[in-house]
Amino acid sequence: MEKTLDDIIRKHHSIWHGFASFCITPKQQEAVLTYFETPENALAAKDGEWEDFFRLAVQFDFKETEKESIRQVRKRDHEKAYAEIEAQGIGFVTQEDRNYPEKLRKTFSAPRCFYYKGSLPGECPLIAIIGARKCSHYGSEIAWRIARELAGQGVGVISGLAYGVDKAAHDGALAGGGVTYGVLGCGPDVCYPKGHRDTYERIVSAGGGIVSEYPPGTQPLSWFFPQRNRIIAGLSDGILVTEARKKSGTLITVSFGLEYGKNIYAVPGRVDDVLSEGCNYLIKEGAKLTLSAADILEDLQVAIPGKKSKNNVQKCRNYEFLKNILATNEKMVYASLRLKPKHIEEIQEETGLLPGELSAALELLSSYGCIKRYGQAYYALSDETNRLLMER
Repeated sequence: MEKTLDDIIRKHHSIWHGFASFCITPKQQEAVLTYFETPENALAAKDGEWEDFFRLAVQFDFKETEKESIRQVRKRDHEKAYAEIEAQGIGFVTQEDRNYPEKLRKTFSAPRCFYYKGSLPGECPLIAIIGARKCSHYGSEIAWRIARELAGQGVGVISGLAYGVDKAAHDGALAGGGVTYGVLGCGPDVCYPKGHRDTYERIVSAGGGIVSEYPPGTQPLSWFFPQRNRIIAGLSDGILVTEARKKSGTLITVSFGLEYGKNIYAVPGRVDDVLSEGCNYLIKEGAKLTLSAADILEDLQVAIPGKKSKNNVQKCRNYEFLKNILATNEKMVYASLRLKPKHIEEIQEETGLLPGELSAALELLSSYGCIKRYGQAYYALSDETNRLLMER
């Protein structure tokens, strides 16, 4: 019987679903794909081939539990397993699919595939609102208020459905009649925390969605949450921090956002409040001080009632040109310089580029007029680039 396009796509998805069911880190995934070349080869490989791989991949720290999980997954009927998640109404998308979100596809650490309930984020503006789990009433209230204001202007909100700021952001977006997306550190069918079930359900029923790179039924593990933060950053057009300690998981998401060239926003707080240390630090380092949704909307070029926009078509084109001409290495250097001027050694440490790669990226960015050099080894964004960023 001749296979239809739907059959081919379902087969492709079943293979990637099997691969995702290994539940290993992105770096471990890349190691497996480098060795076996395709997920299909990895699933079909014999035990001896996997033992050879594990001996060569000691630096990727595969635990015995992970090795056993891989063995068990390889024994499954992958097409049957995929049919089961389809029957649950859970969507699945790979980077080869047309409906894979473009914003996320363009990031260098985008997941190869992920699961979702409800709808996928489209190309409409989307702001991540994140912050402390154990936040104050102030942090929760302002997250709710700004999310509601953004939703009222047609801007979606994305967060992690966690305690504190995350839940307040989702609830605020729903109160504003907008769409919101929750990115989980567990399977898409697992509501964590359990007490957020009402918000979880309303996110889907209101036209938003639940997103996860972990297969249905996967329970939350501590290391899943830092990994999911790159998806929150990648899907967003900007990241707002309403309240956070200076050393917190929230700033992991911010660091991903900077690597991806996203706008960073922060709500100021009292100088003696530990829950505002992170926000005040970000503002000091160059994040945009944010008091209301208007401070974000003007950057997104969303019309604000009663306020005349300062932007024009030429400025938008200039910024889009600046953003789109840069290759991956240049984008990493550009993101590193978004908050403040830096020494070349600091740039190299943050980007992980080899000296030759960094030198080439700096030279190209200089030739485009994006950056300028101070002294022998300090670099910063050029005045023109800063002007374009301010005028967006």
